[in-house]
Amino acid sequence: MAGTTTGNNITLEGPENYHSWFANTKGSVPEDLWKYFNPENTDEYTKPEPITIVTLQPEATTLSQLSATNRTLYAQLRTIYNNELSQYHRYLTEKAKLRTKLLNTVPEAKRVLLPAEESIREWISNLKLATKPSDTHMKDVTKSKHRSLMTAKFIDWPSDGPEKWLMEWHKLMTDCKKWNPASYADWASDFILVWGEVPGAKRLCDRLTEAETSREINNWDIYKASSELKQAWDQRMIRNGMRIAGKAQTTRSVLATDSRFNGLGASEEATEEVTEQIAQDPPGSKKRVASTDSPQKPSIKRPRKICWGCDGNHLCYYCPLIQGSNPRRVRLTDENRQTFNKKMEDPTFAKYIRKLRKADLIIKELTRNAEGRHD
Repeated sequence: MAGTTTGNNITLEGPENYHSWFANTKGSVPEDLWKYFNPENTDEYTKPEPITIVTLQPEATTLSQLSATNRTLYAQLRTIYNNELSQYHRYLTEKAKLRTKLLNTVPEAKRVLLPAEESIREWISNLKLATKPSDTHMKDVTKSKHRSLMTAKFIDWPSDGPEKWLMEWHKLMTDCKKWNPASYADWASDFILVWGEVPGAKRLCDRLTEAETSREINNWDIYKASSELKQAWDQRMIRNGMRIAGKAQTTRSVLATDSRFNGLGASEEATEEVTEQIAQDPPGSKKRVASTDSPQKPSIKRPRKICWGCDGNHLCYYCPLIQGSNPRRVRLTDENRQTFNKKMEDPTFAKYIRKLRKADLIIKELTRNAEGRHD
């Protein structure tokens, strides 16, 4: 069972997420103060005793009655006291924060374990005794998560890429290292079983298999494999958006999918290219005559194309805000810019735009190289 996360808090819902809850709770307290709340310790923070004139010289009532030596000592001791008092107030502030955090992360059914008259240390100790699972229990939970994640394999890329699966896999392997380390190597190799038949990922899996066979698998870890899998996904996205250099024609791989990372559907892209081709044919050419002499079909009024990036009345492929440049001098309104800037506040949308611009730069570079070789 995964614990509910609210902001930076993890709710203690049961034994399965006790360790993540405890780590989150401990991490919210400054390291030098945790010993005063840790149920494994007995340290207590005592309020510092104030320093007065009488402390140094019982018969004195004013600072001027102190000897020169005692006045110097008094000034030093007051400085130390003020610093200790400041640290004590810091401790009280953190104590209040931790008490509030515990009340917010413990379900109402378990709040009977948090009586008002007991200390925070006693609260955490009560929760530990009532909720902390055994190592055997956590091992069984981890095995169950593994079975759930490995119930199916991919034969093609997920529509939204491998990121979600990799995130779950990383969590599983972290738990495996802690609770079932003997299975770590076998579970890590499950990566090959899941992705071994996916176009673009097969080569990576073959390399992993070869490394495992030649006993060079130590040169790999789950994070390196994940990084290369994401690179393979990014390369696929780039290839799906490439055009044939110097021609208004899309590759078959582009037309094979309806969605495009530049925002155009395959049908829109094909319509745009036919329009460009007709514009390039000179008047009187056979292609143009054939198109004008053929029986005219009733015109169908097509809806104006709305850019998904800024909601402007232009093709999104030519949107200056998406592409980062404006070679076609597309006109934009302040409302278009405001719409785009608001969408860029979404991290997923902003990441998507950065990928588009990067892919566009790669395509332009490939086009320049192809034209250079042709010349």
